[in-house]
Amino acid sequence: MKRITTLFALFLSLAFSAGARDGFAIVVDPASYREAKAQIDAYAAAIEKQDGLKVYTVIDRWGVPDSLRAELYRLYIQKNEPIVGAVLVGDIPVAMLRDGQHMTSAFKMDQTKPRKESSIPSDRFYDDFKLAFKYLDKDDDAPYYYYSITSGGAQRTRPDIYSGRIRPTDAGGVSRYVKLRDFLTKATRVKLNPQSVDHLFYFSGHGYISDSKVARIDEKQVFMEHFPILDDGRDRIGYLDHTDYNPVKEHLMSELMRPDLDVAVLHHHGSPDMQYLNGTIRPYMVNEAKDYIMRNIRDHVYRAYKRGRNADSVKTALLKRFDLPESWAKDALSDSLAVVDSLYDAAADLYVDDFAFYGYRPNVPVVIIDACYCGSFHLDDCIADEYIFQPGGTVAVLANTVNSLQDKWSDRFIGLLDQGGCAGDMARYSTYLESTLIGDPTFRFAPEAGAVDIDHMIIAKKPAAWKKLLKKGTPEQQALAIEELHQLNAIGSDELLKLYKTSPYVVVRLQAMRSLADFADDNFVSLLKLASKDANELIQRFAIKYMGLSGDERLIPELIEVSIANNTSDRCTFDAGQSMQSFPNDKLLEEFERQFDSDAIQYIRKDSVKTLIRKAIVHNDRIAAELDTLLVPGANPKELKMAVRATRNVPIHHLMPRMVEFIRNGADEPTQILIIEALGWHPTSCQAASVASAMKEIASDPAYSAAVREEAAKTFKRLRAE
Repeated sequence: MKRITTLFALFLSLAFSAGARDGFAIVVDPASYREAKAQIDAYAAAIEKQDGLKVYTVIDRWGVPDSLRAELYRLYIQKNEPIVGAVLVGDIPVAMLRDGQHMTSAFKMDQTKPRKESSIPSDRFYDDFKLAFKYLDKDDDAPYYYYSITSGGAQRTRPDIYSGRIRPTDAGGVSRYVKLRDFLTKATRVKLNPQSVDHLFYFSGHGYISDSKVARIDEKQVFMEHFPILDDGRDRIGYLDHTDYNPVKEHLMSELMRPDLDVAVLHHHGSPDMQYLNGTIRPYMVNEAKDYIMRNIRDHVYRAYKRGRNADSVKTALLKRFDLPESWAKDALSDSLAVVDSLYDAAADLYVDDFAFYGYRPNVPVVIIDACYCGSFHLDDCIADEYIFQPGGTVAVLANTVNSLQDKWSDRFIGLLDQGGCAGDMARYSTYLESTLIGDPTFRFAPEAGAVDIDHMIIAKKPAAWKKLLKKGTPEQQALAIEELHQLNAIGSDELLKLYKTSPYVVVRLQAMRSLADFADDNFVSLLKLASKDANELIQRFAIKYMGLSGDERLIPELIEVSIANNTSDRCTFDAGQSMQSFPNDKLLEEFERQFDSDAIQYIRKDSVKTLIRKAIVHNDRIAAELDTLLVPGANPKELKMAVRATRNVPIHHLMPRMVEFIRNGADEPTQILIIEALGWHPTSCQAASVASAMKEIASDPAYSAAVREEAAKTFKRLRAE
């Protein structure tokens, strides 16, 4: 039986004891308001009663993002009862953002591609007032408005208010207004009956962070820091891996339908209409292996046939290649078998149609979908929408509108949900253009003792309050205090390093590292050396990634040490290989030879292991070597473009001075813009200060075109972490 608490009354008395009252905006289109007025009014009343916020219902009579943004900004800066958050309900225009891929975690599509695909649907347009935009155009067939992110504003996201999206459509044959009324009724019911956090569940899908088991083992410890109430010796945290069942889909759905589950964190790959779970279902028995091979042969032959190729030739080639008998390709062109095979493959993943087909009704209130595209709310349907618009108990889903990085802090500040924050804060602190809260952003669990009014503290901007929380708060609150003090320029590099060295909490050490990265100084280098040996896999992994993003050659010994250790986790090993691409190859090899030849390094067949690792290091020089040959006059433009774009993922620090000189010495305008944009991806680089200085000069030099100066101004701000 779940516990229902009355701590909300205590929470409100703490939050507003000083006479402060904040506001919240419900932005809704006229048709949705007419169709769901009673439910919207009830939802607003519940927010006022439970959260103590003044609710403003804003009817979108403009239908233009700029006007809505201006109204939200007005409500944000007003003296009395300023808003701390907003929810966009119904058919609110979608801002499609361009020229800001550096504010995403992974999206790097060439913007010469069709604009619907190469733009980022993002509500940062509505909640981050420090960003500046230039209107470009709109679509006639969709409520999409295109904007360029300009140098007139910030070059990193940090929302001023939290936000959420409730955008039902008529997908599935159910009216959008029926969906809206039902969801608001559910959200209101949940809000009026707040429950405490009792149970958490997490899942790992195939191929995610290199299938690292160490990462998932360590993740459980962090969940108990997020929610200290879960660390009481009881069975409160569940875990399911894609290898546990074959297929795993029905087990995952059953877990998320549990009425006692409160939070679910789902790590997997995804698309707008699919959660990738098992991938190719692995055989374990001999007969399963035979069936697996036969299905694959049939699939290749059938697909070739459908594409107009000679099916017999394909079949013959496959049978010869794998030394298989003719009978194993029997009936390869059978339509009925193709259907059976298709159903078998479909069992490996979860589709939007599965919600109706299986009667899948998730009951877990809060879901984090750590996957690409599952939060594409701008489309007719997406996975995140299906979660909230079912009759179950899910009211808030944090998901991504475009592709998303695997190596990120996906559950950052999730613990605030019972310590004074709300679901909208998960998106606020995710800090990427693609992160979106689908559902009720005001949702929070019944607060535990020590909860504070986080959102009011954020808007008040008082360092003293955050310093107090840093000393006496929960691990989650301490980490948040570090973030806020850093944004207020009220905590220094020395103190951040000290916090990393002294804190027993993973979330505090992780936040100290993240904040110190903005300084990119000697203390940051010292922290990375320590963090590469941290007991927590996520901290170690981030440290290894930061090593590549720094490029400081003082980090080479630690990077090599991690690379040759035989107990390094799978994902850390992968990231070490990635980071080595950013260092001069000769210096890596010199350090490798020195360390590996030591008697302290013990391997069976040590010579063979040395050859394999050495080959990997040599191979990692490919991007640098290619770029080195192309930074010359007359280089192939297509090859140069590909090489420069590669440096957005893999910074080649020792070539950055040459890249700057190439801009200055006669590169054409498109190439200048290309290189300037790529240089701006790496504010933690050991070359960042010198590159920023060059960008400042170029931005103010009339010898360059207006477009080049604009890009240089943006890169300057990005490298200065503005």
